[in-house]
Amino acid sequence: MDGNNRWSKKYNVGKYESYKKGANKLIEITKFIFKNYDIKYVSAFALSKHNFKRGSSLIDIIKKVLIDFIEPSNDVSKFNFRIQFKGNLNFLPKKIVDDLRKLEKNNMKRKKTLIIYLNYSGKDDIFNALKSLSKLHKFGLSDINNCLSSSGIPDPDILIRSGGYKRISDFMLYQISFTELFFTSKLWPSINTYDVKRFIEKFNKIDRKFGN
Repeated sequence: MDGNNRWSKKYNVGKYESYKKGANKLIEITKFIFKNYDIKYVSAFALSKHNFKRGSSLIDIIKKVLIDFIEPSNDVSKFNFRIQFKGNLNFLPKKIVDDLRKLEKNNMKRKKTLIIYLNYSGKDDIFNALKSLSKLHKFGLSDINNCLSSSGIPDPDILIRSGGYKRISDFMLYQISFTELFFTSKLWPSINTYDVKRFIEKFNKIDRKFGN
């Protein structure tokens, strides 16, 4: 979800409005994917651990967007999917974390899930998994998978990076070993459902060999 800050500058709108638009865009894209494709998981890299280097003003904006997102007026029970939050949420006030956890309990019986990663680092994810396994004399790949933040979730088939940069930026480094990567110069708030449809159509034409 890269490009919210640059989008605000390009279109001369406030950063809060830009990030709010980015959050609404995520819900719009997720609804489109789940309605039109046999896809059960959408994962969104909403806030990297490394974004904290940009200063507290960005984090304050993210907090405000989250507060707006969990307002009672935003009835997520009308969604046809559930929402989960991953990452280190310690940067958030306890009330926001509690509200996010309550939000996660909505639609728990739904078969499709939007996973939002906040204050996340792929390297930290691997390190924390290995730290959890350090007391074991033996462990295998399945044990590592079970200790990652994505435990129980299939590795992603497609990764779409907006904003023009062709890099992974520390997202799900362990999980994307066979993921198909797609890059677009469009800033995240400008992404539309046609863009997503085009990437999925390209993906469906790929003969995935998984090293075979």
